[in-house]
This record gives sequence, C-alpha cells and structure tokens, in this order.
Amino acid sequence: MTEEALFSRLLKQLVSTKETLSRPNLFFKHNGDWPEFRKVFNYHELILFFYPLLRDSDALQQEIKEFLRKNYYLTLKRSEQLWQEFLRIFKAFQEAGILLLPMKGMSFLKDIYRENPVRQMADIDILLREEDLLKAEKIFAVLGYQKELLGLKEEYWRNKQCHITFYKKTERGSFIVEAHWSLDFKRKDCYVLPEFWERTRELDCDGLKIRVLSPEDAVFSLALHNRRFGKPFCLKNAYDAALLLKKYASEFDWDYCLEKSRQYNLYSALYFILYQVKIFFGVNFPESVWQGLAIRPWKKFVVKCALNKYTFSNTKDIQNLYLITHFLLYDSVWEPFDYILHIPQEQFAKFYKLKPYSKKTSLAYKSRWFYIPLRLAFSLGEQSLSRLSLTNYSYPCKDIEKSSIG
Repeated sequence: MTEEALFSRLLKQLVSTKETLSRPNLFFKHNGDWPEFRKVFNYHELILFFYPLLRDSDALQQEIKEFLRKNYYLTLKRSEQLWQEFLRIFKAFQEAGILLLPMKGMSFLKDIYRENPVRQMADIDILLREEDLLKAEKIFAVLGYQKELLGLKEEYWRNKQCHITFYKKTERGSFIVEAHWSLDFKRKDCYVLPEFWERTRELDCDGLKIRVLSPEDAVFSLALHNRRFGKPFCLKNAYDAALLLKKYASEFDWDYCLEKSRQYNLYSALYFILYQVKIFFGVNFPESVWQGLAIRPWKKFVVKCALNKYTFSNTKDIQNLYLITHFLLYDSVWEPFDYILHIPQEQFAKFYKLKPYSKKTSLAYKSRWFYIPLRLAFSLGEQSLSRLSLTNYSYPCKDIEKSSIG
C-alpha cells in the first residue's frame, strides 16, 4: 500500500465510528513508511489525531510512539492553556457588555473536539463587532496585551484586512489573539455574510453559555480561510468541516448555504472544501447540494485534478499554489485578476518577500503590471532548469541507475 493510499484510509478512520478503529496494525506494513507519513501528517496538521488510533499498533517503533505520545499530551496541555486564556478574555468582554465569539479552533475545542482536544492552534481567534474594536483594544491592554501590527500600518489592517492581532508573554507562555470583525475582508466595499451575527447559537462550555457561529457559518468561515491563506490543500480545515457536517447532519441548513453562496459568490469556495470532505473523509451530502452548487464542469474537473496532484505532494512551492487556488476558489474569473492587479502593497511585498515600505518595493508595486509577469517568467525558468538538471543527472554507479529506472 502506498503512503498516499494508507493516509487516505487513515483519514476516513478519523470520522468513522469507534468500532472501526480496533485494528490499526492493518494500516502499517513496516516502519519504513513512517518518515513519509510524518511529512504528510505535519503538512496537514493532523498528526496528533492519529495517536489514539496508532498507539496500540505493534507495527510502529517505540521511538515513533514516544514522539506521538509526547506531542499529543503537550498539545492537550497547550489547548487547555489557550482555553483558559480565552475564558479570561471572554469574561472581561462579558463584564464590559461586549459580545465576543470564539472562532475556528477555539470554538471547536468544546464542540467537535470535546473528547479529543488536540487541534493544533497558533493563536486564539475571536469575533467581535467592528464598532466595538476601540473598546476591545482597551480591554486587551488591561489584560496585558499589546497590539501587534507586524511592521505594517494599522490602516492596512483596518481597511484591507478583517482582523487585528494582540500579543502578550507570560510565565505560562506566549498568547496571540486575532480579533476578527468579519469572516473575510471587504469585497467591493462590502463584507460577506454579515447575517452570521443573527444566526449564532449557544454552546455549553464548562458551565458557561458561550455564543458560537452556526454550523453553516462555521463551514463558510473555513472555506473563506482557504481563500485568504496559502495552504488550501492542507486538510485541517476540511477535517473541521467533516466533523461539523457529521455532528450536525440532521439539522444542517443546506438551503441557507446555497442561497448565501449565490448571494456572495461563494459557490467555488464552498465546493472546494465540500469536495475535500467527501473524497478524503468519506462524508456524503444530499445530491441536491451538488446540483445546487452552480459550478461549471471544467472547474469541477480542474479542482479534482488539483486536489489529486497537490494534496499529498508535500510541495513547498507556496507561491504558485496560492496563485493556482486563487483562481479555483472564486466564482468569477475576473475577480482574482482584479484582486491581483489591485493588491495592497503590503500583500504584494509579503508575496514577493520584499520590505513592505521600502523605495524598491514601492517602485516594484507601482510597476506591478510588468513586475508580476517578469517574476512569473523567472520562476518558471528556474523550475525548467531544475527539471532539466534532474533529467540530465549522471549516476556514478550503473547498478544504481538501472535500479532507479526499473
């Protein structure tokens, strides 16, 4: 069994019933598989969810089990630290009369991951209303946080993004909080899905009633996250979506999802993550959902090809993948072009690893109609030379050469 086939089978086990997890030895033929599995697991940020499945396997070396065990319990500890810090923030906002929602991983800890809270998280994501942001800054200051703009102007974060970051360091460790006021930055001067505020629900969290996104809006938040960041082939968000869709299957409002996908041009973003959920985690949806997603056949074909090619490739070519998926995750062909042509200078600098406000960057940004095609041509040329050098490589030993070909 190839690493890809094995990983695919393991992924489906993560959302299966507990009875199907009783024979982990069937999945590993020899310990030599582990180095490749570890690369793939790390990319998809799912490695720790496999520990309960694999800890009793006789097919794994003790050092591998120890690696999994150590990181599993370290992540459990870190998850609890993050949750306790979130509760501290939540209570401070509650006392000030400001509505605050945990977002993404933070809300999932006490929902879909309640029994196994080892979802890897770098920060605490929260949602608040934009008009409450100034009050929120004062609360964070009282709690010991500092605003972290990462060397960029605050105007950029307020007008071109949809979150502000706060940071503090304590004896218990460092904490990063991303305070969001929308699920995505503005498109044509409008935020998408502002109605999510009216659709929140209460979740019982350690005796506290905490409002969280509806399952439908939580899935939308994951789909939109894929559009904003450079790892859409990472399956962590798809796993979140798979567990949400499984837990709330009987009450999930597909009509709402299809209606809002049409209203805000989210068909492609939703289709991408739902297709990941279907093929990698084995979660099925009503046929009416696939029919209701107005995706053209050519795009469905391209999405399928891209997922087959890049999901397990462990590629490091983040820039090209970002460009590829930028065209897959928008309904309009023109919209990604429009965004690239009018990209904020800060995003332009980040993409090309330039200093955000230097004279060189400013000049490149002003001439981006020429700079972008030139950099793309240079990148393609480098890739061609790299492939050519590999093709023409002369093996020093004929036996090695024959075994490699055969």
